[in-house]
Amino acid sequence: MSEALIETIHLKKHFNTSAGVVHAVDDVNFRINAGETLGVVGESGCGKSTLGRTMIRLYEPTSGKVLLHGQDITALSKKEFRSVQNRMQMIFQDPYSSINPHFTIGETILDPLRVSGDSGDKTSRLEKVAETMELCGLPDRYFNTYPHELDGGRRQRVGLARALVLNPEFLICDEPVSALDVSIQAQILNLLMDLQDSRKIAYMFITHDLCVVKHISHAIMVMYMGQVVEYAPKQELFQHHVHPYTIGLLNAIPTTDLSRRGRERHLLTGEVSNPINPAPGCRFANRCPYASEKCREPQELTEIAPNHFVACHECARHA
Repeated sequence: MSEALIETIHLKKHFNTSAGVVHAVDDVNFRINAGETLGVVGESGCGKSTLGRTMIRLYEPTSGKVLLHGQDITALSKKEFRSVQNRMQMIFQDPYSSINPHFTIGETILDPLRVSGDSGDKTSRLEKVAETMELCGLPDRYFNTYPHELDGGRRQRVGLARALVLNPEFLICDEPVSALDVSIQAQILNLLMDLQDSRKIAYMFITHDLCVVKHISHAIMVMYMGQVVEYAPKQELFQHHVHPYTIGLLNAIPTTDLSRRGRERHLLTGEVSNPINPAPGCRFANRCPYASEKCREPQELTEIAPNHFVACHECARHA
């Protein structure tokens, strides 16, 4: 097996509260190779965004490892981490609140070069900003424009340009198109895919939209309450999904195919369990129609087909 560009090993992020410990990310393992995209899906609050922020140490992990080219970046001091930080960037969900409203577009894209200690002179930095703006479909006339003067699609391009100006190897895309119109979504997705082809960037694409993740991903990881419940190559997951939660998510996708109007649908019901001090068993059990006493025991990811993993003893037994 070739070395992954980025890999997590038993990564956890817990938050201490007055009511107890919130298990936001719990024992997550995956690999992403250069030039590939891992789609991360799940309902709001399942830990997708926390996972991304923990990987680039916006949140310090509770335990576990994040390996970049085999180097454990969680073990680095803050000063040492600065040397690898530029190789990992993030596009945030809200293209307005993630941008300083007092900076012009040019200043916003230039700022990462200044903060990173880029050794180039002012002229070379401005040239790099201009090249990145053009790459992201931002005409140079926007250089002195402020964020409030742009629409959502162009603001998201600014967020993308700010991340790309440092030439990262790994990019976390935290629902970058969820707030955009469908036509603008397609433009941003196609731009991301073109950039991946030309630069071999690895993406972790966080979303709750399975139609979007099917379009852009090579593999898909389904999360529920901080844990991975199913993980597989894209085609394998859509054709042979087995976890009841994954089935519920896929059944919730709207369809315009009239011939499928009468199809059997298994929609998710029940209340989400409390993420504070969760019991050791399956966290989906109280919403699962197939739950049994065995579900009160810890569930481990089991490989049921090549590179297809599921965290459900019933699913693994009948696969």
